Amino acid sequence: MKRIRTGALLAGALCVLTVVPAGAVGVLDVAGAGIWATVSTVQDVLGRDGVNAAPPVQDEQSIGFVGLEKTVRANNPTIQGFEKTLASIQNTNLDAQFLQQEFQYQAQYGQYKIEYDAYNEFINALGDSQDATVRAQIAMATKLRALAASGMDTMNKMLDGLDQAQEEAEDQLEDTYDSTKRQLDNTANQIVIGAQSAYIGIITTQEGIATLDRNLAALDRQITVVEKQAEIGMVSQLTLDNLRQTRRATAAQRETLTLMQATTENQLSLLCGNTAATTVKPTALPTVTDTQLSDMNYEEDLKQALDNSYAIWSAQEQAREASNQYEDGQSSTVDAYEAAKLNLEYAEESAENTFRQLYLDVQDKKRLLDEAKAAYDMEKKNFDVDALQYERGMISQLDYLTAQDDLAAKQDAVNTAERDLFTAYNTYDWAKRGYMAGGAV
Repeated sequence: MKRIRTGALLAGALCVLTVVPAGAVGVLDVAGAGIWATVSTVQDVLGRDGVNAAPPVQDEQSIGFVGLEKTVRANNPTIQGFEKTLASIQNTNLDAQFLQQEFQYQAQYGQYKIEYDAYNEFINALGDSQDATVRAQIAMATKLRALAASGMDTMNKMLDGLDQAQEEAEDQLEDTYDSTKRQLDNTANQIVIGAQSAYIGIITTQEGIATLDRNLAALDRQITVVEKQAEIGMVSQLTLDNLRQTRRATAAQRETLTLMQATTENQLSLLCGNTAATTVKPTALPTVTDTQLSDMNYEEDLKQALDNSYAIWSAQEQAREASNQYEDGQSSTVDAYEAAKLNLEYAEESAENTFRQLYLDVQDKKRLLDEAKAAYDMEKKNFDVDALQYERGMISQLDYLTAQDDLAAKQDAVNTAERDLFTAYNTYDWAKRGYMAGGAV
Protein backbone atom coordinates (compact mmCIF):
# COMPACT_ATOMS: atom_id res chain seq x y z
CA MET A 1 0.00 0.00 0.00
CA LYS A 2 1.33 3.42 -0.99
CA ARG A 3 1.17 6.23 1.53
CA ILE A 4 2.05 9.91 1.40
CA ARG A 5 4.73 11.03 3.79
CA THR A 6 4.85 14.64 4.95
CA GLY A 7 8.63 14.81 4.67
CA ALA A 8 8.58 13.52 1.12
CA LEU A 9 6.02 16.13 0.09
CA LEU A 10 8.08 18.93 1.60
CA ALA A 11 11.24 17.62 -0.04
CA GLY A 12 9.46 17.55 -3.38
CA ALA A 13 8.34 21.11 -2.91
CA LEU A 14 11.87 22.20 -2.08
CA CYS A 15 13.20 20.45 -5.17
CA VAL A 16 10.84 22.50 -7.28
CA LEU A 17 12.52 25.69 -6.14
CA THR A 18 15.90 24.47 -7.36
CA VAL A 19 14.73 24.54 -10.99
CA VAL A 20 13.61 28.16 -10.99
CA PRO A 21 15.69 30.16 -13.51
CA ALA A 22 18.52 32.12 -11.95
CA GLY A 23 17.60 35.17 -13.99
CA ALA A 24 14.18 35.50 -12.35
CA VAL A 25 14.72 38.41 -9.97
CA GLY A 26 12.39 41.05 -8.63
CA VAL A 27 8.61 41.12 -8.76
CA LEU A 28 7.06 43.11 -11.59
CA ASP A 29 3.59 41.62 -11.68
CA VAL A 30 1.30 39.03 -10.07
CA ALA A 31 -0.32 36.35 -12.21
CA GLY A 32 -3.37 34.23 -11.51
CA ALA A 33 -7.09 34.96 -11.49
CA GLY A 34 -7.43 34.19 -7.79
CA ILE A 35 -4.74 36.67 -6.84
CA TRP A 36 -6.23 39.36 -9.04
CA ALA A 37 -9.61 38.78 -7.42
CA THR A 38 -7.99 39.49 -4.05
CA VAL A 39 -6.29 42.59 -5.42
CA SER A 40 -9.62 43.79 -6.84
CA THR A 41 -11.22 43.48 -3.44
CA VAL A 42 -8.45 45.51 -1.82
CA GLN A 43 -8.78 48.17 -4.50
CA ASP A 44 -12.48 48.46 -3.78
CA VAL A 45 -11.65 49.22 -0.16
CA LEU A 46 -8.74 51.61 -0.75
CA GLY A 47 -10.05 53.23 -3.90
CA ARG A 48 -8.76 52.72 -7.41
CA ASP A 49 -6.28 55.56 -7.05
CA GLY A 50 -5.26 54.67 -3.51
CA VAL A 51 -1.66 54.45 -2.37
CA ASN A 52 -1.78 50.65 -2.39
CA ALA A 53 -3.46 50.32 -5.79
CA ALA A 54 -2.14 47.35 -7.76
CA PRO A 55 -0.36 47.69 -11.12
CA PRO A 56 -2.68 47.71 -14.14
CA VAL A 57 -3.50 44.38 -15.75
CA GLN A 58 -1.14 43.72 -18.65
CA ASP A 59 -1.98 42.63 -22.16
CA GLU A 60 -0.87 39.08 -22.89
CA GLN A 61 0.80 37.67 -25.97
CA SER A 62 1.49 34.01 -26.66
CA ILE A 63 4.83 33.13 -28.18
CA GLY A 64 6.39 29.87 -29.34
CA PHE A 65 10.03 28.93 -29.03
CA VAL A 66 10.55 28.46 -32.77
CA GLY A 67 9.64 32.08 -33.57
CA LEU A 68 11.28 33.57 -30.47
CA GLU A 69 14.68 34.30 -32.01
CA LYS A 70 13.13 36.00 -35.04
CA THR A 71 10.94 38.15 -32.79
CA VAL A 72 13.82 39.22 -30.56
CA ARG A 73 16.12 40.05 -33.46
CA ALA A 74 13.39 42.06 -35.20
CA ASN A 75 12.04 44.00 -32.22
CA ASN A 76 14.66 44.19 -29.46
CA PRO A 77 15.69 47.86 -29.19
CA THR A 78 19.33 47.06 -28.42
CA ILE A 79 19.67 44.85 -31.49
CA GLN A 80 17.90 47.49 -33.57
CA GLY A 81 20.52 49.96 -32.36
CA PHE A 82 23.22 47.55 -33.52
CA GLU A 83 21.70 47.49 -36.99
CA LYS A 84 21.73 51.29 -37.15
CA THR A 85 25.38 51.35 -36.07
CA LEU A 86 26.33 48.94 -38.84
CA ALA A 87 24.27 50.88 -41.37
CA SER A 88 26.05 54.12 -40.47
CA ILE A 89 29.44 52.47 -41.08
CA GLN A 90 28.26 50.88 -44.30
CA ASN A 91 26.82 54.15 -45.59
CA THR A 92 30.03 56.12 -45.01
CA ASN A 93 30.68 57.98 -48.30
CA LEU A 94 34.43 57.85 -48.87
CA ASP A 95 34.05 59.07 -52.47
CA ALA A 96 32.64 62.39 -51.29
CA GLN A 97 35.31 62.74 -48.62
CA PHE A 98 38.17 62.09 -51.03
CA LEU A 99 36.60 64.27 -53.73
CA GLN A 100 36.53 67.11 -51.24
CA GLN A 101 40.17 66.36 -50.37
CA GLU A 102 41.04 66.46 -54.07
CA PHE A 103 39.41 69.88 -54.44
CA GLN A 104 41.43 71.15 -51.48
CA TYR A 105 44.72 69.86 -52.90
CA GLN A 106 43.92 71.37 -56.29
CA ALA A 107 43.07 74.68 -54.69
CA GLN A 108 46.36 74.68 -52.77
CA TYR A 109 48.23 73.72 -55.94
CA GLY A 110 46.56 76.62 -57.75
CA GLN A 111 47.61 79.02 -55.01
CA TYR A 112 51.22 77.84 -55.20
CA LYS A 113 51.05 78.17 -59.01
CA ILE A 114 49.87 81.78 -58.75
CA GLU A 115 52.73 82.55 -56.37
CA TYR A 116 55.26 80.75 -58.59
CA ASP A 117 54.14 82.63 -61.71
CA ALA A 118 54.20 85.94 -59.88
CA TYR A 119 57.74 85.44 -58.57
CA ASN A 120 58.90 84.17 -61.94
CA GLU A 121 57.44 87.20 -63.68
CA PHE A 122 59.07 89.48 -61.14
CA ILE A 123 62.46 87.85 -61.70
CA ASN A 124 62.17 88.04 -65.48
CA ALA A 125 61.13 91.68 -65.34
CA LEU A 126 64.22 92.73 -63.40
CA GLY A 127 66.42 91.13 -66.01
CA ASP A 128 70.20 91.32 -65.66
CA SER A 129 70.35 94.36 -63.46
CA GLN A 130 73.64 94.69 -61.58
CA ASP A 131 72.20 96.90 -58.87
CA ALA A 132 72.94 95.37 -55.50
CA THR A 133 69.50 96.12 -54.12
CA VAL A 134 67.82 94.64 -57.18
CA ARG A 135 70.04 91.59 -57.05
CA ALA A 136 68.99 91.02 -53.42
CA GLN A 137 65.33 91.25 -54.40
CA ILE A 138 65.92 88.75 -57.22
CA ALA A 139 67.62 86.36 -54.80
CA MET A 140 64.70 86.57 -52.34
CA ALA A 141 62.16 86.11 -55.14
CA THR A 142 64.13 83.12 -56.41
CA LYS A 143 63.93 81.47 -52.99
CA LEU A 144 60.21 82.19 -52.74
CA ARG A 145 59.69 80.82 -56.25
CA ALA A 146 61.50 77.64 -55.21
CA LEU A 147 59.25 77.31 -52.17
CA ALA A 148 56.17 77.73 -54.39
CA ALA A 149 57.55 75.12 -56.79
CA SER A 150 58.13 72.75 -53.86
CA GLY A 151 54.54 73.32 -52.71
CA MET A 152 53.27 72.56 -56.20
CA ASP A 153 55.33 69.36 -56.26
CA THR A 154 53.96 68.35 -52.85
CA MET A 155 50.37 68.92 -53.96
CA ASN A 156 50.99 66.88 -57.11
CA LYS A 157 52.28 64.01 -54.99
CA MET A 158 49.26 64.29 -52.67
CA LEU A 159 46.92 64.23 -55.66
CA ASP A 160 48.75 61.26 -57.16
CA GLY A 161 48.46 59.36 -53.84
CA LEU A 162 44.76 59.99 -53.34
CA ASP A 163 43.69 56.86 -55.21
CA GLN A 164 45.90 54.63 -53.07
CA ALA A 165 44.86 56.45 -49.91
CA GLN A 166 41.19 55.98 -50.79
CA GLU A 167 41.75 52.29 -51.50
CA GLU A 168 43.48 51.87 -48.11
CA ALA A 169 40.68 53.80 -46.40
CA GLU A 170 38.08 51.58 -48.04
CA ASP A 171 39.94 48.48 -46.87
CA GLN A 172 40.15 49.90 -43.36
CA LEU A 173 36.45 50.79 -43.40
CA GLU A 174 35.63 47.26 -44.54
CA ASP A 175 37.74 45.84 -41.70
CA THR A 176 36.00 48.16 -39.26
CA TYR A 177 32.60 47.04 -40.50
CA ASP A 178 33.49 43.33 -40.31
CA SER A 179 35.02 43.69 -36.84
CA THR A 180 32.10 45.72 -35.52
CA LYS A 181 29.60 43.31 -37.03
CA ARG A 182 31.26 40.30 -35.40
CA GLN A 183 31.21 42.01 -32.01
CA LEU A 184 27.63 43.24 -32.30
CA ASP A 185 26.43 39.89 -33.67
CA ASN A 186 27.98 38.18 -30.67
CA THR A 187 26.22 40.55 -28.28
CA ALA A 188 22.95 40.07 -30.19
CA ASN A 189 23.39 36.31 -29.82
CA GLN A 190 23.72 36.77 -26.07
CA ILE A 191 20.44 38.69 -26.02
CA VAL A 192 18.67 35.95 -28.01
CA ILE A 193 20.11 33.23 -25.78
CA GLY A 194 18.99 35.20 -22.74
CA ALA A 195 15.46 35.29 -24.15
CA GLN A 196 15.55 31.55 -24.82
CA SER A 197 16.82 30.87 -21.30
CA ALA A 198 13.99 32.97 -19.88
CA TYR A 199 11.50 31.04 -22.04
CA ILE A 200 12.81 27.69 -20.78
CA GLY A 201 12.85 29.03 -17.23
CA ILE A 202 9.17 29.95 -17.47
CA ILE A 203 8.28 26.46 -18.68
CA THR A 204 10.31 25.03 -15.80
CA THR A 205 8.50 27.24 -13.30
CA GLN A 206 5.10 26.31 -14.71
CA GLU A 207 5.91 22.63 -14.24
CA GLY A 208 7.11 23.36 -10.72
CA ILE A 209 3.82 25.09 -9.90
CA ALA A 210 1.90 22.09 -11.22
CA THR A 211 3.97 19.81 -8.97
CA LEU A 212 3.25 22.00 -5.95
CA ASP A 213 -0.46 22.01 -6.79
CA ARG A 214 -0.40 18.23 -6.73
CA ASN A 215 1.49 18.25 -3.43
CA LEU A 216 -1.03 20.67 -1.95
CA ALA A 217 -3.92 18.45 -3.01
CA ALA A 218 -2.18 15.44 -1.45
CA LEU A 219 -1.53 17.37 1.75
CA ASP A 220 -5.18 18.42 1.92
CA ARG A 221 -6.20 14.78 1.68
CA GLN A 222 -3.73 13.77 4.34
CA ILE A 223 -4.76 16.62 6.66
CA THR A 224 -8.38 15.48 6.41
CA VAL A 225 -7.36 11.98 7.48
CA VAL A 226 -5.07 13.16 10.27
CA GLU A 227 -7.76 15.50 11.60
CA LYS A 228 -10.05 12.49 12.04
CA GLN A 229 -7.21 10.55 13.64
CA ALA A 230 -6.50 13.44 16.02
CA GLU A 231 -10.15 13.54 17.07
CA ILE A 232 -10.06 9.91 18.23
CA GLY A 233 -6.59 10.16 19.74
CA MET A 234 -4.69 8.09 17.17
CA VAL A 235 -2.20 10.93 16.54
CA SER A 236 -1.15 13.97 18.54
CA GLN A 237 -2.18 17.53 17.89
CA LEU A 238 1.50 18.29 17.23
CA THR A 239 1.49 15.87 14.28
CA LEU A 240 -1.50 17.66 12.81
CA ASP A 241 0.07 21.08 13.41
CA ASN A 242 3.27 19.99 11.69
CA LEU A 243 1.30 18.77 8.70
CA ARG A 244 -0.59 22.05 8.47
CA GLN A 245 2.68 23.96 8.69
CA THR A 246 4.04 21.87 5.83
CA ARG A 247 1.03 22.87 3.76
CA ARG A 248 1.51 26.55 4.57
CA ALA A 249 5.18 26.31 3.56
CA THR A 250 4.26 24.55 0.31
CA ALA A 251 1.62 27.18 -0.46
CA ALA A 252 4.17 29.92 0.18
CA GLN A 253 6.62 28.22 -2.18
CA ARG A 254 3.91 28.09 -4.82
CA GLU A 255 3.29 31.80 -4.39
CA THR A 256 7.01 32.48 -4.81
CA LEU A 257 7.09 30.48 -8.03
CA THR A 258 4.03 32.31 -9.31
CA LEU A 259 5.67 35.67 -8.72
CA MET A 260 8.91 34.46 -10.32
CA GLN A 261 6.98 33.27 -13.35
CA ALA A 262 5.34 36.68 -13.77
CA THR A 263 8.70 38.43 -13.37
CA THR A 264 10.42 36.26 -15.96
CA GLU A 265 7.50 36.65 -18.37
CA ASN A 266 7.86 40.43 -18.10
CA GLN A 267 11.61 40.22 -18.64
CA LEU A 268 11.07 38.06 -21.71
CA SER A 269 8.46 40.52 -22.99
CA LEU A 270 10.95 43.38 -22.78
CA LEU A 271 13.56 41.32 -24.64
CA CYS A 272 10.95 40.82 -27.36
CA GLY A 273 10.65 44.58 -27.72
CA ASN A 274 7.32 45.04 -25.90
CA THR A 275 6.52 47.79 -23.44
CA ALA A 276 5.87 47.21 -19.76
CA ALA A 277 2.14 47.15 -20.54
CA THR A 278 2.50 43.77 -22.25
CA THR A 279 3.63 40.39 -20.99
CA VAL A 280 4.26 37.19 -22.91
CA LYS A 281 3.12 33.62 -22.27
CA PRO A 282 5.29 30.82 -23.68
CA THR A 283 3.41 27.93 -25.25
CA ALA A 284 5.63 24.85 -25.14
CA LEU A 285 9.14 23.63 -25.87
CA PRO A 286 9.93 21.75 -29.07
CA THR A 287 10.86 18.08 -28.80
CA VAL A 288 14.29 16.94 -29.93
CA THR A 289 13.68 14.34 -32.62
CA ASP A 290 15.63 11.15 -33.27
CA THR A 291 16.52 12.57 -36.69
CA GLN A 292 18.12 15.63 -35.10
CA LEU A 293 20.15 13.42 -32.79
CA SER A 294 21.25 11.07 -35.56
CA ASP A 295 22.30 14.03 -37.72
CA MET A 296 24.84 15.11 -35.10
CA ASN A 297 28.33 14.55 -36.54
CA TYR A 298 31.09 15.41 -34.11
CA GLU A 299 33.90 16.09 -36.60
CA GLU A 300 31.81 18.12 -39.05
CA ASP A 301 30.01 20.02 -36.30
CA LEU A 302 33.31 20.76 -34.53
CA LYS A 303 34.80 22.25 -37.69
CA GLN A 304 31.72 24.45 -38.08
CA ALA A 305 31.95 25.53 -34.44
CA LEU A 306 35.64 26.44 -34.71
CA ASP A 307 35.10 28.34 -37.96
CA ASN A 308 32.28 30.37 -36.37
CA SER A 309 33.81 30.76 -32.92
CA TYR A 310 33.77 34.36 -31.75
CA ALA A 311 36.53 33.83 -29.18
CA ILE A 312 38.84 32.27 -31.77
CA TRP A 313 38.14 35.13 -34.16
CA SER A 314 38.84 37.64 -31.38
CA ALA A 315 42.12 35.91 -30.54
CA GLN A 316 43.05 35.89 -34.23
CA GLU A 317 42.42 39.63 -34.42
CA GLN A 318 44.65 40.22 -31.41
CA ALA A 319 47.38 38.08 -32.93
CA ARG A 320 47.09 39.93 -36.26
CA GLU A 321 47.34 43.29 -34.53
CA ALA A 322 50.32 42.12 -32.49
CA SER A 323 51.95 40.84 -35.67
CA ASN A 324 51.48 44.21 -37.36
CA GLN A 325 53.14 45.94 -34.40
CA TYR A 326 55.92 43.37 -34.16
CA GLU A 327 59.43 44.74 -34.55
CA ASP A 328 62.65 42.77 -34.18
CA GLY A 329 64.71 43.83 -31.25
CA GLN A 330 61.88 45.50 -29.32
CA SER A 331 61.10 43.18 -26.44
CA SER A 332 57.70 44.74 -25.71
CA THR A 333 56.33 44.00 -29.17
CA VAL A 334 57.97 40.56 -29.24
CA ASP A 335 56.40 39.62 -25.90
CA ALA A 336 53.00 40.94 -27.00
CA TYR A 337 53.18 38.92 -30.21
CA GLU A 338 54.17 35.72 -28.38
CA ALA A 339 51.39 36.26 -25.81
CA ALA A 340 48.84 36.77 -28.58
CA LYS A 341 49.90 33.52 -30.26
CA LEU A 342 49.59 31.61 -26.97
CA ASN A 343 46.17 33.16 -26.37
CA LEU A 344 45.04 32.02 -29.82
CA GLU A 345 46.25 28.47 -29.16
CA TYR A 346 44.40 28.45 -25.83
CA ALA A 347 41.20 29.75 -27.44
CA GLU A 348 41.31 26.96 -30.01
CA GLU A 349 41.98 24.26 -27.43
CA SER A 350 39.33 25.64 -25.06
CA ALA A 351 36.72 25.78 -27.81
CA GLU A 352 37.40 22.21 -28.87
CA ASN A 353 37.27 20.93 -25.29
CA THR A 354 34.05 22.81 -24.56
CA PHE A 355 32.43 21.52 -27.72
CA ARG A 356 33.35 17.93 -26.85
CA GLN A 357 31.64 18.32 -23.47
CA LEU A 358 28.53 19.78 -25.10
CA TYR A 359 28.36 16.86 -27.52
CA LEU A 360 28.69 14.32 -24.70
CA ASP A 361 26.10 16.21 -22.65
CA VAL A 362 23.49 15.75 -25.38
CA GLN A 363 24.18 12.01 -25.41
CA ASP A 364 23.93 11.85 -21.62
CA LYS A 365 20.66 13.77 -21.53
CA LYS A 366 19.22 11.37 -24.12
CA ARG A 367 20.22 8.43 -21.92
CA LEU A 368 18.55 10.02 -18.88
CA LEU A 369 15.40 10.63 -20.90
CA ASP A 370 15.27 6.97 -21.94
CA GLU A 371 15.64 5.96 -18.28
CA ALA A 372 12.87 8.36 -17.22
CA LYS A 373 10.55 6.98 -19.88
CA ALA A 374 11.30 3.42 -18.79
CA ALA A 375 10.55 4.34 -15.18
CA TYR A 376 7.28 5.94 -16.25
CA ASP A 377 6.27 2.85 -18.22
CA MET A 378 6.86 0.66 -15.16
CA GLU A 379 4.93 3.05 -12.92
CA LYS A 380 2.10 3.09 -15.47
CA LYS A 381 1.83 -0.68 -15.15
CA ASN A 382 1.68 -0.37 -11.37
CA PHE A 383 -0.98 2.30 -11.66
CA ASP A 384 -3.09 0.15 -13.97
CA VAL A 385 -3.06 -2.55 -11.29
CA ASP A 386 -4.01 -0.02 -8.61
CA ALA A 387 -6.81 1.33 -10.82
CA LEU A 388 -8.21 -2.18 -11.29
CA GLN A 389 -8.00 -2.86 -7.56
CA TYR A 390 -9.77 0.43 -6.86
CA GLU A 391 -12.61 -0.49 -9.23
CA ARG A 392 -13.01 -3.76 -7.36
CA GLY A 393 -12.94 -2.07 -3.96
CA MET A 394 -9.65 -3.67 -2.95
CA ILE A 395 -7.90 -0.36 -2.12
CA SER A 396 -9.16 2.95 -0.78
CA GLN A 397 -9.69 6.13 -2.72
CA LEU A 398 -6.77 7.66 -0.84
CA ASP A 399 -4.46 4.88 -2.02
CA TYR A 400 -5.76 5.30 -5.58
CA LEU A 401 -5.13 9.05 -5.54
CA THR A 402 -1.68 8.42 -4.14
CA ALA A 403 -1.01 6.07 -7.05
CA GLN A 404 -2.11 8.85 -9.41
CA ASP A 405 0.38 11.20 -7.77
CA ASP A 406 3.16 8.63 -8.12
CA LEU A 407 2.42 8.28 -11.83
CA ALA A 408 2.31 12.08 -12.26
CA ALA A 409 5.69 12.34 -10.52
CA LYS A 410 7.18 9.92 -13.05
CA GLN A 411 5.64 11.99 -15.83
CA ASP A 412 7.24 15.07 -14.29
CA ALA A 413 10.58 13.27 -14.45
CA VAL A 414 10.03 12.58 -18.15
CA ASN A 415 9.10 16.23 -18.75
CA THR A 416 12.23 17.37 -16.93
CA ALA A 417 14.41 14.96 -18.91
CA GLU A 418 12.87 16.15 -22.19
CA ARG A 419 13.49 19.76 -21.21
CA ASP A 420 17.09 18.99 -20.22
CA LEU A 421 17.69 17.23 -23.54
CA PHE A 422 16.24 20.14 -25.48
CA THR A 423 18.37 22.62 -23.51
CA ALA A 424 21.52 20.56 -24.14
CA TYR A 425 20.74 20.21 -27.85
CA ASN A 426 19.95 23.92 -28.20
CA THR A 427 23.23 24.79 -26.48
CA TYR A 428 25.06 22.43 -28.84
CA ASP A 429 23.38 24.08 -31.83
CA TRP A 430 24.48 27.51 -30.61
CA ALA A 431 28.02 26.19 -30.30
CA LYS A 432 27.96 25.28 -33.98
CA ARG A 433 26.91 28.88 -34.67
CA GLY A 434 29.93 30.17 -32.76
CA TYR A 435 28.57 30.76 -29.28
CA MET A 436 29.31 28.19 -26.58
CA ALA A 437 27.97 27.80 -23.07
CA GLY A 438 29.88 29.76 -20.48
CA GLY A 439 30.71 32.66 -22.76
CA ALA A 440 31.49 33.65 -26.30
CA VAL A 441 33.91 30.78 -26.90
